[in-house]
Amino acid sequence: MCDKGNELNWSDFRNHLVETFSTLLSSVTLLTVAVSIAVAVIAGPFGTYETMPLAARATYWSMAIFSGLLVAYLSRATMATVFGKRRPILFDLGGGLMVSVILAPLIWGLRAWMDPVLKLQQLRLLSIALNIFVISWCIFILRRQIGLEQPAGYRRRDGDEDVPTTRLHRRLSDLEGVEIMRLSANDHFVDVSTDRGVETLRLRLGDAIDEMDPIEGICTHRSHWVALSAVVGVEQAGANKTFVILRNGDRVPVSRKYRPRLVEAGLLE
Repeated sequence: MCDKGNELNWSDFRNHLVETFSTLLSSVTLLTVAVSIAVAVIAGPFGTYETMPLAARATYWSMAIFSGLLVAYLSRATMATVFGKRRPILFDLGGGLMVSVILAPLIWGLRAWMDPVLKLQQLRLLSIALNIFVISWCIFILRRQIGLEQPAGYRRRDGDEDVPTTRLHRRLSDLEGVEIMRLSANDHFVDVSTDRGVETLRLRLGDAIDEMDPIEGICTHRSHWVALSAVVGVEQAGANKTFVILRNGDRVPVSRKYRPRLVEAGLLE
């Protein structure tokens, strides 16, 4: 149950898609789009000031920027599904590449159609794709640097420290400031152990682990996952039994198959 690769899980993709597009009509997004269009129309980058009249330029940049926004949202949801927070470099590169591959032909055709001066053969698709890749890649990096790639944000616990929250937190009856320490499979359910007790959810363990992003954790057994921040020690019981000890006192078994992962994480020698 703990063995899941980087694949496009459609249920997870749908959740990321809803989460991403939920900000499409927000005041911040609309203001950003409006300002971007205004600046592009006035400045006329990439030669549009010289070759396109004001009305055509306004129409072109409105269509280009809004299309770019939609493609970027789709790319963000896809990268969040495939990579999560585990591989930020691949997340940003993949997002920029996906935007470039989808958007470049659209911009190429749109410019050829609306520009009264340039001919189709004068437009270089590869150059357009490269420019789009660099711009979108930088935007993905900037979003990460200013903290926008925290899908569920952070909540204050006991007026003290910031506790990261996840999509799995939204399923819990007690959301505010709860720290999830481990997940355990229980038939078709998952037992979610927090610093305030245990809650059982109707969910597959693999899906529950996906929803723990961005909290780092590790599988100790095919039926158990623990948050690394909750681990306080390791206990050896006999020659073949190993347990991970959590801050709340839980003893989570470690199977032989998953032992190397704990060695790589520095929990075992």
